[in-house]
Amino acid sequence: MFDVSIEDAIPPAFLYSFLALIVAYHIFAPLCSTVKQRSWILTTISSAAMSLSSLPLFFHYISSRGDLRGIKSTFWTESTGRFFQAYLIADLLMGVTYYRSKVNLLTGWIHHTIYIFIVEYACRMGWSHLFTLCAVMEVPTFVLAIASLNSRFRSDLIFALSFFATRIVLHVSLCASMVVSRHNVTNDSYGPGVIMTCVFPLHAFWFYGCLKGFVKRAKSAKPQPVKQGTVTASPNPSGFTSLRARSWMLPRRRGSLRQAVRAWDRLELRKAAGRFGDVQRRLRASLPAAREQVYAYVGLERPPTGEPQRTGAVKTESSL
Repeated sequence: MFDVSIEDAIPPAFLYSFLALIVAYHIFAPLCSTVKQRSWILTTISSAAMSLSSLPLFFHYISSRGDLRGIKSTFWTESTGRFFQAYLIADLLMGVTYYRSKVNLLTGWIHHTIYIFIVEYACRMGWSHLFTLCAVMEVPTFVLAIASLNSRFRSDLIFALSFFATRIVLHVSLCASMVVSRHNVTNDSYGPGVIMTCVFPLHAFWFYGCLKGFVKRAKSAKPQPVKQGTVTASPNPSGFTSLRARSWMLPRRRGSLRQAVRAWDRLELRKAAGRFGDVQRRLRASLPAAREQVYAYVGLERPPTGEPQRTGAVKTESSL
């Protein structure tokens, strides 16, 4: 009743691929100096293997102008699907063990778990050839992975072009082909077409993020315009500095002047000046005949006849 062999429960292609990936990680990990580099080891191996495996089917698809009827499931396409399943599980296992900080929720746990079931569904339904054909979309992943291992191989342009060509243009073409040819390819099932349609928004979101990164880097690398009156336009840097200092001090001086005028009004100094003028006039009237000498001595000399008398209050008002 329970006579089930391990080969029936676990496909040999999956088991061998899983063990090979674990060994490969431990071989290449000591060669990497950072956690980020180690987190891309398995992805580099997987994306390279999946891209190469898909090329024969991709060339057939292009030469037949999008006709899927000539592509069939084989032991090779089945093994390719099992290899990808092994990579997804190995990446999560090694990530939890060695590079936990690089395994995020969306592109790690959710993405890997969903694709494990997608591959299983495709293999059980006999559609492993369709999945292997779609594996050509791993080309931009390989470009990104190899650049993460060594920054000298980084090319944002190649990544963007390969991503747009495979995960946008080719994705739409494959989705249309699977729906149109469903009678001969999937026994009238919309399953592959629906899966492709559901995955496309994720690819579009990633490509949008890629474009935003391009725009951000272009803005940061754009040279700043040189303003007039900079230090390069003046032979004497100290003169430019003093000019900036004076222009910076002018608003402060204006503010201090306004505060002084308001304080003058609050203290009613104008009225005090007027009262001082009254005291001055009374003093002149009460002094003896020799008051002219006294005026000259204390600085209160009488103005010439016919000239209007100038008081402190009038001087103060005219100065304002």
